Amino acid sequence: MAKNRIDRLRKKMEISSLVVTNQTNIRYLVGYKGDNAVLFITEKEAVLITDFRYKESSRKEVEGAEIIISKNDIHEELIGSPSFKDQQEIGFEKESILYTIYEKLKKTEKKLVPTSNLIAELRMIKDAKEVENIKMACKITNRVLREVFANLSPSSSEKELSAEIDFLIKKQGGERQAFDTIVATGDNAALPHAIPTDRKIEGENILLFDMGSYYNGYASDMTRTFLLKEGEKEDEISKIVSDAQKMAIEAVQPGVDLKEIDRIARDYIRKKGYGECFGHSLGHGVGLSVHELPRIFDKSTYKAAPGMIFSIEPGIYLPGLFGVRIEDLVLVTKDGHNVLT
Repeated sequence: MAKNRIDRLRKKMEISSLVVTNQTNIRYLVGYKGDNAVLFITEKEAVLITDFRYKESSRKEVEGAEIIISKNDIHEELIGSPSFKDQQEIGFEKESILYTIYEKLKKTEKKLVPTSNLIAELRMIKDAKEVENIKMACKITNRVLREVFANLSPSSSEKELSAEIDFLIKKQGGERQAFDTIVATGDNAALPHAIPTDRKIEGENILLFDMGSYYNGYASDMTRTFLLKEGEKEDEISKIVSDAQKMAIEAVQPGVDLKEIDRIARDYIRKKGYGECFGHSLGHGVGLSVHELPRIFDKSTYKAAPGMIFSIEPGIYLPGLFGVRIEDLVLVTKDGHNVLT
C-alpha cells in the first residue's frame, strides 16, 4: 500500500525530490502515526526521520521508507543526509510548511520548489480499506446518537450532552471525537460553529447535534437537527434544508462538477428566500482529516470521482431564532453514490 501511494505521488511530483512536513500526509504515505517526523522522497528513495520517542512505534508502523532515528533536530538531520545533498531541487508543501523549517531549507541554497496539494489530491480518492474505516466511524457515530437519545431528558444541557457524546464515542469503539462536538438549542443553533452552553433543552424549539468520531485514524462527520416542539417557521426551514440536501445528494455521480452540486442546493435555498442565510460551503472531503479536499463550493475545480467521500450539509441560520443544518457523508461509486451516515 505504501509503495503504491509513494509511486503515485512520484508520478505527480514533476520534481526530483519532495520534503513532506504535514504529519497527516506522512501518515497517509507510510503509516507513521507520531507527531514529529519529516519524510523525504526522491525518484528512488523514501526516508523518514523522527526522534527517539518513536523508535519502536515507527518500526511497527512505517512501510515503504527507510527510518532514521535522529538525536538532533530532524530537519537538520535531513539537510545533512546524503540523499538531500545529492538533490539540486527540493520541493516542499507550501500549504503546511512552518516558516522556521522553510528558513532552514533556504539556507542550503538548493532550488526550492513550492508544491500545492500534491498529496491532498491523492487522499481525495479512498481505497477499500479507507472506505471501511470511514464506514465504521459513521456506524460508531450513529450508535452514539441513538444512545444519547435513549437517555435524553428535558433537563439535559448542551454541555452535558456534548460531554456524553465524547465519552460514548470511546465507549462504542472510536479513538476520539473528530472535532469539538456541537450541541446547540434555540438561537444558539443559529451559530454554525456554536459552542455548547449550560442552557437546557427544556422549552427550546430546536436541538442540533454536529458530531463525529475517529476510527483507525479515519473520521466521520454528521449533523442532525431535531424539532422539539411545533412551529410553523421551524417546520418550513427544516423542510427546505432537507429538500435541498436530498436534491444535492441525488446529483452525486462520477463526472459531475462539484460546484454544480453546491449550486443545486444553494439555488433551491435562494429560491425559497433564504439565500443570505446559507453562507458556508455545501460540503468537504473527509478522511484522515475531518476537513480535507475536495471542498464542495461554487469555485471548486474538481469533478466527483469513485472513491471520493465528502459531506453534503446545507443549512439555514436565522440569528436570534434558530438554525437548521443536516449533514451526511456520501461515497461516490462507479455508478452513483452511497450515503454512509
